[in-house]
Parts: sequence; structure tokens; C-alpha cells
Amino acid sequence: MRHKIYNMAAALLASLAMVACSPEEFSGADGSIPEAAGYKANVQVNQDENVATFSIVSQDGGPAIGVYPIWEIEAGAPLKSTINGYTTPKIPIAGTYKYTMKVGNRNGVSDGSVEGTFTIDNTRYDFSSFVEKLAGAGTKEWRIYASKAGHLGCGSTIDKAAEWWAASPNEKASEGIYDDRITFTKGAALQTGDFAYSAGDDGKTFCNKAVTEFGVTADADYSAPCVGVNGAQTNVAYTLGYDAEKDMVTVTLPAKTLFPYIADNAQFDNAATFYITDITDKTMTWVLSLPGICWQFIFVNGEDEATSSDFDPDKVNWCTADSPENLGAGFNTKGAMTFWFADAGWQQVGDPDFSFADGVYTITTKDATAAEWQGQCIIHEVPLKIEAGEFYDIACSIDASQAIDRITLKITKEPDEANDPNSLFYNGAIALKKGANLIRFAKKTSSNSNDKDNPPSFDQAKLVLDLGGTPAGVTIKLSNIIVQKHNPK
Repeated sequence: MRHKIYNMAAALLASLAMVACSPEEFSGADGSIPEAAGYKANVQVNQDENVATFSIVSQDGGPAIGVYPIWEIEAGAPLKSTINGYTTPKIPIAGTYKYTMKVGNRNGVSDGSVEGTFTIDNTRYDFSSFVEKLAGAGTKEWRIYASKAGHLGCGSTIDKAAEWWAASPNEKASEGIYDDRITFTKGAALQTGDFAYSAGDDGKTFCNKAVTEFGVTADADYSAPCVGVNGAQTNVAYTLGYDAEKDMVTVTLPAKTLFPYIADNAQFDNAATFYITDITDKTMTWVLSLPGICWQFIFVNGEDEATSSDFDPDKVNWCTADSPENLGAGFNTKGAMTFWFADAGWQQVGDPDFSFADGVYTITTKDATAAEWQGQCIIHEVPLKIEAGEFYDIACSIDASQAIDRITLKITKEPDEANDPNSLFYNGAIALKKGANLIRFAKKTSSNSNDKDNPPSFDQAKLVLDLGGTPAGVTIKLSNIIVQKHNPK
């Protein structure tokens, strides 16, 4: 009896195996890849809910046996799915949208595709509040918020668009970006209007080093005249959208539209859609999502917000470098520096000549450098107690053997996270005259470029003096470094 049951079970398994592998049950078992022309897309739109459902069917409208669809749907935001019977999220904006369907089976995916459109009849999102902030009474001008940490940044996702790098205040002062302006003018319909870009007094646009559409090949980010080059446009129509999944308004600019920073050829070559992650009457944050990277831009309308950024140093009671009130006195006695110098191609070169005596750091450059951060001189691990929310005054003396167009001074927490997001102070646009220079900045407070709502406290810091962009043979003498609690007259 047991032997008979075993034979019956074996026969049943064999029959199931034949059914599972038969061409009627799974197309392509003979090794063929499906042809898209053999199938159609059945698209059903629910106009009451503003959603669409996508199904694959055979050419005669019957079931598509043994295959699966690969949907790519443009519906204000790109949607992708391999579900037969896929229903989109709510599409709030009326319009005609495109879709593409490829067909796959166990052997592969069709070379061809089925393309089509579907229409949403009614807009079910009110842009009026957003447009009031964006364009004001009719026309509104914006600029990159140079004094705001993270005004430029990049990261992995839209909600982490400055996790990899975030610009410190005024970090790109030597580039053609902070004098650029963008202007929005309301259109006859809320969803559209006019966008204008101005390259500012210098006529230059700031570009990523990978951008080649303006005839420039560079090893570092660069600024160049781009208006009119390769069809570049400065006056276009913008289009608003809404991503229901992310609950964000989007702004789309046509291909070849100039912008304060061109991050990639893809931004220029194609229509660019920016996600607006934050907007008020005064500031707004845009994020451009490109393959593998997101770029953040923070804009401000008019003057900076009321902050501590521009307190007059002449209205401060300054302590002396050796007084007990100098919280940064350790910078004057550390006596050691580390260096990182690089050539125009960012290949490290030798250290400068260096000496220290009587509180004076003396640095003489051996090689010419081309850009910021190519001439880093760092004083490490100095005790410095900085409290979140408190204000500080910073000063130092620099004697230069010749005039220098730009140097950088930065004080950051040490040790810190990658890219040193926690800082007390940064200025990348300090010009030096030949001879003695008194450098002073008043009423500064700590910031975290990755998390603007959580300024840091710290007990130890490093000071970075960057001489990137200086010629060879320049001698710089740094002394009398002061960090004090803000002490107004």
C-alpha cells in the first residue's frame, strides 16, 4: 500500500511540473523575449479621485498571460512600477500625461515599448498661497542666501540634500553666484508664470566642474559667462506642480534655462524640476534631484533676515590676546600647524615653509594655488568653550608680504563629523592689503550646516587659515588671535 501511494504522489508532482512549465501558463518558456507590439495598456482614470489605474492586456483586450508590465509614468513626478493593475497616487494637477510600458517575462524585457497618454480633467490643488510667497504682489526677486549655512549643498535624497556637503556662510564669495538674481512674475493662471535670471554685475554663472555645455573643461567648479552660450535662456515660463507622495510643490524650468548654479549637464540639457522643501515670504529652499545626487539651494528676498551677522566691530569692547577674556588664547600658544596644499588639479603638493616664535605663525608659500581650500594651514585641538545660542567676537592680526585678493578664515569644532558641519565662524572673502591687517568680526554664533535648527556647543576647536589662490613666495604672519564672548560698547 505504501508503495502505491508513493507512485500516485510521484505522478501528481510530475503533472504539476508539466503545468507550471507549459507555454500556456508562462509565455517565454521556449526562450523567447516578449514583443511589446503584442500587448496594449488599459488605462482607467477616476476623475473624481484624480488617480489612474494601469493594466496590461493582449491586443484583443484579453488577459496578458505569462508576462508583466514595466510602467514609467510622468504625472507631475516620475512614477515606476511593475504591478499589473497599478494605481497612481493622487494626481492633483489637470493635464495630459505620458506613460511608457515595456513587457517582461522570465527571459527578459522587450526592446520596444508601448507609449500613450491619459488626461486628468480637474486641478485639485490650490497654488494661491505658494504663489503669494513666490511672486508677492506680482513680481518678486530672490538671491542665494549667502550668509546662511547650507545655502548650497548636496546629499543623497530630497530630505537630506545637504548631508554630504553644505556651504558655510559666504563660502563661494570668490565665484559668480552671490550677485545673481532670479525673479518670478505671476501668470494669468496660478500654475504658470514668468521666470527671469540675471548673472549680476560680473556676468558670470557658477558651474560644477562636470558641466561642459558652455565650452569649459575644468578640474574644479568654475564661473563663466554663460548667457546666450549654447542656447542658454534667461527669460522663460515656469510651471508649478505638486508631488502628492512628498506633499511638496515643484517648480519646473525649461531645458537650457540658466540658474545661479548649474550642477550638471542634465540640469541644463533637460527641463529641470525643483522640489520646494520650505518657503516663507522671506526665504525658500529648493532641491534638484538628479541621478545619484540631490542639490540644495536656499534663497532670500531682499536683505538678510534680522540676525547677528553684521554687527559693527568698532562697537565692541575688545580684549587683548593675552587677557583672561580671550577664550581662544590657546591658538596663540599652540605653536604648531598642519598643512594641505594642492595644485590647480587638486593634486597635493609640498608644505609651505613654516616657523613659530613669540606667538607669531609665519608661512611662506612655495607653490602657486588656484582656488579656495588649496592652501590650508590648520591649528589643531585648542580648548575653546562655545555655547549654543551665545554670541562671540573674533579677531586676529595678519601681516602680508603683498596684497592678496582672498583668503579664508574658519573656526570649527574638533573633532567633528565629516566635512566639519559644526562651526563658530567662516568667511571666505577676506582681502589683505600689503603689510599689517587687523581682521575683526563681531557677534557671531555657532551653526550646524547639516541641521540649522540645532546649533552646536563644543569644548575644543581648530582654526583654518586657507591661502588657496595665492601665488608662490608670499609670506603671511598670523598672530593675536582672539575669540571672546560678545562684548558690545
